[in-house]
Amino acid sequence: MFKKLGLLFLWFAATPVLLVLATFLLYDQSKTVPIPVLNYPVIISEAENINSLDGQVLGIQVNDIRPYIVERFLEKTPLESYAKLIVDTSDKYDIDYRLIPAIAMKESGAGIAARSESYNAWGFENGRTNFESWEQSIEIVAKTLREKYFDRGLDSPEEIMAVYAPPQLYTGGKWAKDINFFFSQMQAL
Repeated sequence: MFKKLGLLFLWFAATPVLLVLATFLLYDQSKTVPIPVLNYPVIISEAENINSLDGQVLGIQVNDIRPYIVERFLEKTPLESYAKLIVDTSDKYDIDYRLIPAIAMKESGAGIAARSESYNAWGFENGRTNFESWEQSIEIVAKTLREKYFDRGLDSPEEIMAVYAPPQLYTGGKWAKDINFFFSQMQAL
């Protein structure tokens, strides 16, 4: 009987101590548990504010999702790391940010099928044009689209196709259909 009472007393005395200890351990663990890492890149502009407490990121404010959309669209291509530049250059020339990556994807798989070191993912002069860098080619492509197409009122894929890829007019307009398809892929991301 005394043995059972002793065990009962021990249980009642030990339970609160174990609860306090467990609470302390769990509370202490919560300070060191890392925040789950996102499995995709998040682009943060220089002007954004990251809220943090003890080095842990509490939230990220993304002001412009377009570079992320373009980067995901161009994933595993030579142009992937130029997503922000493509968006910024598109804004500079006031053209749809999806047009440069869509044409690159259509013409060369976003640079994968472009001639080595030509930096010509857009098929300029049927792929014969050589640029010095991806940065230069993105700038020239955007400027050309602005001056030779948009400034002349050609701003849809169908209208651009008539000048950019005229043989496609006789084959059902697949070029414009593909560009519109790529637009939709970037919209859905």
